[in-house]
Formats: sequence, structure tokens, C-alpha cells
Amino acid sequence: MSVQVAVAAPAVELKELGGPMDKAAGPPCEPVGAHAAGHGVAAAAAPACPVPGAEREAAPAPSAERPPGGGCPGLSSAAAMSSASAMSSAAGKVPQASAMKRSDPHHPQHRHRDGSDSSGGAAEALVSPDGTVTEAPRTVKKIQFADQKQEFNKRPTKIGRRSLSRSISQSSTDSYSSAASYTDSSDDETSPRDKQQKNSKGSSDFCVKNIKQAEFGRREIEIAEQEMPALMALRKRAQGEKPLAGAKIVGCTHITAQTAVLMEMLGALGAQCRWAACNIYSTLNEVAAALAESGFPVFAWKGESEDDFWWCIDRCVNVEGWQPNMILDDGGDLTHWIYKKYPNMFKKIKGIVEESVTGVHRLYQLSKAGKLCVPAMNVNDSVTKQKFDNLYCCRESILDGLKRTTDMMFGGKQVVVCGYGEVGKGCCAALKAMGSIVYVTEIDPICALQACMDGFRLVKLNEVIRQVDIVITCTGNKNVVTREHLDRMKNSCIVCNMGHSNTEIDVASLRTPELTWERVRSQVDHVIWPDGKRIVLLAEGRLLNLSCSTVPTFVLSITATTQALALIELYNAPEGRYKQDVYLLPKKMDEYVASLHLPTFDAHLTELTDEQAKYLGLNKNGPFKPNYYRY
Repeated sequence: MSVQVAVAAPAVELKELGGPMDKAAGPPCEPVGAHAAGHGVAAAAAPACPVPGAEREAAPAPSAERPPGGGCPGLSSAAAMSSASAMSSAAGKVPQASAMKRSDPHHPQHRHRDGSDSSGGAAEALVSPDGTVTEAPRTVKKIQFADQKQEFNKRPTKIGRRSLSRSISQSSTDSYSSAASYTDSSDDETSPRDKQQKNSKGSSDFCVKNIKQAEFGRREIEIAEQEMPALMALRKRAQGEKPLAGAKIVGCTHITAQTAVLMEMLGALGAQCRWAACNIYSTLNEVAAALAESGFPVFAWKGESEDDFWWCIDRCVNVEGWQPNMILDDGGDLTHWIYKKYPNMFKKIKGIVEESVTGVHRLYQLSKAGKLCVPAMNVNDSVTKQKFDNLYCCRESILDGLKRTTDMMFGGKQVVVCGYGEVGKGCCAALKAMGSIVYVTEIDPICALQACMDGFRLVKLNEVIRQVDIVITCTGNKNVVTREHLDRMKNSCIVCNMGHSNTEIDVASLRTPELTWERVRSQVDHVIWPDGKRIVLLAEGRLLNLSCSTVPTFVLSITATTQALALIELYNAPEGRYKQDVYLLPKKMDEYVASLHLPTFDAHLTELTDEQAKYLGLNKNGPFKPNYYRY
């Protein structure tokens, strides 16, 4: 068995300390890489990281007089052959830690009792060819790290920071990451709006980053289908009836593999769909390409500008010969755009399905002002959305997003979570389980009491802003974290948002001349103050989990099934069932969505007897809880 050894070479200086060694004492110890190379073991030296202001000396070239065996000049050919033979016979053994020379002059085993270095006269341990450990005379060379010349806490200059930032940014865009999948791998900086692309059927009614990525996207969609059993079951049951035949659905959601499964399911039920993204960072380019290749008019790519964002929505809505009659929205931007630009379209629209806190808030505002002219379904507050997508999804995805962007460890970190709704509850539970010290801010006394009973310290943000390591917003509000808070944060504090909208953190106040922005990697920025303090801002204050990572597919199956049923209900509802108002999903549909997911867990529901149903005053088939029940 061959052994591969990879050794990173630090920036070092080699200084001569003494005269030639006595050849009779045996060969001197070599650096690990050279010793390995002399015995047929591959060694790879990685370049050292640059140290600002440090001078680096070139490593001396190998001597031309070195024997073929790769040993020291004092090692005879016979000894070299003996050494090679010994290594060959021991090739199947794992090297022990005690058989490795410690070259750190500050290691405890290299210091005398009075604290002096071993180079002052003590012998070092060497490994002989037969594997025994012996003592060697005084070493000839001493390793001195170049960065020992530098002051340990000295900050790099602003110029150094900027050049390093550019280097990291470039390497980030050239590499693949599991968070962005194939999204950030393209070297083509041309805007998709300036490209002429066609799918294999000759259609150009789409705008994606690169249609050639469709094959990768198709594989991701196929994986997602395996974790969305209820949606696939609903598709199988309903595609014969075509309950959405004639429906023209315009959608504005996160374009991920899970959304693709929903879109294809809606198509199988008879609907025509046009789609845009509700977040400039959450689109998976390869999935968008796969949808475009399948014939869906998709207008989205990762990293859109604000102008691109509204342009994509407009291309979905404003198309000759096609007018939507249903809206599926996430955040309310699509609904807002139609109200602003094309209000006459609502004459033919049968209903709106909205799944976010922000979008639902906008709908209730329109309803209160008497401006909501079509029925709307509040999916966000349905049990199957709120309790599963908001709570369980965020409980897992908050850690995923933070890990992928910062590689941080959560144990012992002080975290403040702003808001203790379902999203906040999920975030706090996950962080607490990882050993973090979690504080909560809240305006609602009921949610605040829940936080206290769950073991979290309820505080005002001003009370802990100087000491916390992470700030997470999930309120659905605006200006939760202001410039005053940002100014008072400790160095390297991580700031992120788990709410849908980017209004919770006052990011606009950070775009001033006195602050320097550094792009570290995709969706990770350092914002640096004049005194050198910096914060780590994730996704520019936008939704962390879908911008910087992914979310659990199974949970999205629950949400997508709820959305599909809401669309079917509004589209097929008889005239007069729903007024121009905002409605919750009927309880019976919530229970149906949940029941479709139970077979995945091999779960078996208990059935009421006739006597029990009569005693409770329920139908044996549900619904089992009144609308006012709090889950």
C-alpha cells in the first residue's frame, strides 16, 4: 500500500547554527517533505498564505551533490538502499505519532527545565531506518517562521484588505459550492437580458442565466421529487380530472428544485404558468434552465439587480395574447406590480394565493382600504404552512445558512433572535440545541412569555448589542436593526435576516463613503468601519436560508401542496363563495395536506368510533379541530 503525504510548507527562514555534523553519528533529520520524497512517498507543498508586510525568502534549491536515494550527503548508497528497503517492508503500517520528529522549537519536548530551547545543547529525537527512536546531536538548522517578525494583532492596511477582497471574490465566482450549486460557476458576466437563447424546441420565451445548464437542473428536480411525496400523490390523483384546465397562473416565488416540482404539477393538472423570482439571490440557475427547457416561460437568475427583478416580473405579466387569471405570490411584489401597472387585469383574475407574512400583511392592508378587488387565500397562516415551513424548516435551515457562509461553531456563541413567532421559535430551538446562549427580543407579551417559558432571556436589543456574536431578525417588520445598533456591535459580529423582506436590517445606512465593503464569498460581505471594526453581513440583509443555502425539501412539499390546493379551491369555487377579502385555507384542506404526508413515516391514524365522534360532536372524517384552535 502506498502512502500519500500532503505537507503545507510555511514561510520559513533557514539559519545555519553550527558546523558540519559528524557523519558517524548518522544522517541528520530532514524536513518531512524531503524525508518522504527520499523514500518514494509523494509530498505536496502548498504555497503559504500571504502575510501583509512580511518579507519572504526563497527556499534554497536542493544540492546537486545529493545522492540518488534522496538522503543527506553523509548517507552512503548502501545506507540509502537499506533505508528504502526498510520503508518498503513497513509500507502497510500506519506511522505512529511517536515516530515523527517535532520540529517546533517551542514544543515542550524541545525545552529544558529552565525554559531554554533544545537547540541550546539538548538532543532531539530522530527516527532511524529500522523504526527505532534515537537521539541526534545538536541540529544544524533552525526553523524560524517569517511571520514571527510581525506584530500579532497588527491590522492589514486598507489597501491590503481591498486587494485580498478582490482575490477572494474572484476565487468565489470561479468555484462550485453546494449552496449555490452550479449557479456561481459561470465566467460569463453578460447579463441574461442581453443574450439570445433558445431551448431545444426553438422557444425563446424565457430569460435564464444559461440554458445549457438544463441537464443539471433536471437531475436536481428528480431528486426533489423523491422528497415531495404528497405533491406527487396529489398530481397522480388529480391529473386525470385536470382541475386547473384553463387556468393561467402567473407566479413569483423562490425558483428552486422544489418550486419546479410544483410548477410541473400545476402544468400536469392543466394550468399554463409563467414565473419570476421573488428574491434576487434565491434562484438556482440550473433549475431555471431546466424549466425553460421544458417549455415554462421562466424569467429569473441568481444575482439580479433591482431593475432586473422588476423587469422579470413585467415579462411574466405583460405578454401579448396571454393574460393571467390566477396569481401565486410570495412576498406580494407580483400583486403590487399588477396593481400599479396593470390594474385592469384584475377583472379576469379569480384569486390570489399568498404564502409570506409580508405579502399577507399587504393583502390585509388592501382589504382594509377597500382596494382588494379579488378573493385572496392566506396560505401563510394555514397550519400546514405556519407550523411546518415556518417552524420546522427554519429550525434546520438557520444552521445550514450560517454554516455554509461563515463556517462558524455555535457552541458558546451569544445570539440574539429578534422575534419569537414560528420562525423565531425554530431558530432559537436550533441554536439552543447547538450550545449557543440565546437572547430574544419581542413586542408581543404572549410570544414573549413563551420565550421565557422555553428558557430564553427576554431582552431589548440595546441591552445586548455590544456583546452578542450573531444577530438574527425574523419579525417581518422594518428597521429592527438600525445604524445605531450596527455602530455599537462588536468586531466580527454576524448579522443576518430570516424574514422574507429585506427591510428588517437598515442596510442602506451602511452604504456610505466612510464604510468599506469587502466581498468575501457569495452573499457574504465585510462592512468595515474607519477604526477597523467589521461586521459580517449575510445576503445583504435578505432571506438567509434561501439566499445562502437550501431548505428541507420535505417541508416544502407540505407548503407546495397547500399552495396547489388553495389554487384549485379558488379557481373552481362557485360564484359568490368567496368575496373580495382575505381567507384562510379551510381546516379540512389543512388536515388533508397533513394526511398525504403521513405514509412517508409509516404512520397510522387512530379512527374515532361512532360513539366517540358523537361524544365530541365531530364528523368521523374531520375536521377535528375548530378554526379557533391553537396548535
